[in-house]
Amino acid sequence: MDFFHFILLSILFLSSAPTQATNLEYEYIVVGSGAGGGPLASRLARQGRRTLLIEAGSDQTGNLNTSIPGYQAVVTEDKALRWDIFVNHYQDQERAQRDPKYTWETAPYEYHVGPNPPEGATPRGILYPRAQALGGCTPHNALIWITPHESDWDNIANLTGDKSWDHENMNRYLQKVYEWLPTEPTDPTILVNDLALAQQYVGGAAASGIGPDPIDAVTGLVNLLANDPNSEINPARDSTEGFFQVPLTMESGNRTDVASWIKATVADGFPLDVRTNAFVTKIIFDQSGDTPKATGVEFQDGEYLYRASPRNLNSKPGTPNSARATKELIISAGAYNTPQLLKLSGIGPKEELEKFNISVVKDLQGVGTNLMDRYEVPVNVQHKEDFAILDGCTFDSKPHDECLRKWEDNPYILGQRGAYATNGLAATLAVHSDYASDSNIDLFIFGGPINFQGYFPGWAEQAVADHSHFSWYTLKAHTRNHAGTVQLQSADPFDQPLINFNYFDTGTTTGGADDLDAGAIVQAINISRHALSEYYNYDILGGSSFVEQNPGPDVDGDAELEEYVKDVAWGHHASCTVPIGADDDANAVLDSEFRVRGVQNLRVVDASVFPDIPGVFITAPIYIISEKAADVILNGSG
Repeated sequence: MDFFHFILLSILFLSSAPTQATNLEYEYIVVGSGAGGGPLASRLARQGRRTLLIEAGSDQTGNLNTSIPGYQAVVTEDKALRWDIFVNHYQDQERAQRDPKYTWETAPYEYHVGPNPPEGATPRGILYPRAQALGGCTPHNALIWITPHESDWDNIANLTGDKSWDHENMNRYLQKVYEWLPTEPTDPTILVNDLALAQQYVGGAAASGIGPDPIDAVTGLVNLLANDPNSEINPARDSTEGFFQVPLTMESGNRTDVASWIKATVADGFPLDVRTNAFVTKIIFDQSGDTPKATGVEFQDGEYLYRASPRNLNSKPGTPNSARATKELIISAGAYNTPQLLKLSGIGPKEELEKFNISVVKDLQGVGTNLMDRYEVPVNVQHKEDFAILDGCTFDSKPHDECLRKWEDNPYILGQRGAYATNGLAATLAVHSDYASDSNIDLFIFGGPINFQGYFPGWAEQAVADHSHFSWYTLKAHTRNHAGTVQLQSADPFDQPLINFNYFDTGTTTGGADDLDAGAIVQAINISRHALSEYYNYDILGGSSFVEQNPGPDVDGDAELEEYVKDVAWGHHASCTVPIGADDDANAVLDSEFRVRGVQNLRVVDASVFPDIPGVFITAPIYIISEKAADVILNGSG
């Protein structure tokens, strides 16, 4: 899209936004414009249904931080859309503070990271970046596009008895996502411009057992990176190990997400009203009949109203408002805010609601339970020399940012747009660990020229502070821990909830679940170290030597590595807090058609609906269920 058409589309979008009014009435109201709500609202409107999409943040599609794939770290710290959510990995704060990412608040939205906080600092826990923006968190995610495994869908079909969830049917919805969402891998020819970086990836390829011959290393690597981990023609795709490209949600080196499709839906004249800078505070119920019926929402118009936003400090009070849904209300506020909103509206565990003097509309014990995430752990090294691919990259959009000019001025061919036309992770090892429960791949080990150690205030600046670091970091798929919770801290909708993940041995331990997850990650660290050792077999490419910084050469042996894993692991795919389940499961909040049990006209469509965390990355399955939910609402389960 050229600049003129982008401006025109933005003008059309802004002119469509509803003005201040009360008693707004629509057929459907969707709360949250992210991967769950954005596609759903667009599909409803494109079928002629008058729909209101409510988003707490603003339209950030003109922001360079949400446009440049290489800014995927920087955008998480952009105050225009960032929410600083803090979580507990362990409720025992002494244990939690063994994580060097543990954060203390020294003044409002000012932080100290790590041990020895100044006197009077308030312990906050571990930063969990979230976003408020048109498109939800999709404008600030890592762009990685890995589609779910077949078993992720078949398990829901078997659990609920609803065969519309089987993988063959769900593939239809994946194809519908591809109608509007471009994806592509990093241009592999970019590595020709940095043979030292290519040497690290060749080491990864060798660790996967298919390393290229040193004489033809670069050509062999490019061939390996042509392998698609989302292959739709490989019947054994879910269990195929190897070294793969990393598909990204981008087009010609520009980030893509659902915000553009939402804006196109409005610009094309479909009956979709998008209300940005509007924070929903309560679901309205009609309780005059035998079964409570959701009829609308209360919300406040205003910028940065949620206290997780660092700009809340200077924000003005919101303006109360409301909207009515004549057909249905769909909540798509995410794994933290959806259970919070349900509870504030009287849907949740009776004991918790009564503690905060919230009138109980429906006692549903499962709301805010079953919180799941993946575990991620790095192996970081520092080279003696910088990577050439990062020369001139300052990641700050200022005139001296030479990589920005390269990204702006060149076509996406032969690596000409440079380092910013990728998220920094060009390749991954897909591994079936010795600890997997089934035949599915359960480890993805990504490599990139970045000092990535997880999330904490200032992480983005540290990650790119120099150009000499390289990280192999592990993402553990199909984790087993269901013990996390999202609970209210107050009845104030602008306070963040209390989030406890209860990691490893403090969570699900049945059948040795915690040991199996930790063991798989230890295995992945050893694979990462193997890749680093293979690096030196390809000195023909000219890379410099390096020193391992994390875990560090002194952390060796499975017992020590397991302790390291439990201290430093993090995640960023929170899900499963309002799960779909069987009719006889007291903790199943939703039925197989996304309907909240015990009330009428209320559904949930976002990351919280999964009974078990799906696949490897969370964005793809959420987009897919959004398309399914639209089909169910418009056409029924058949």
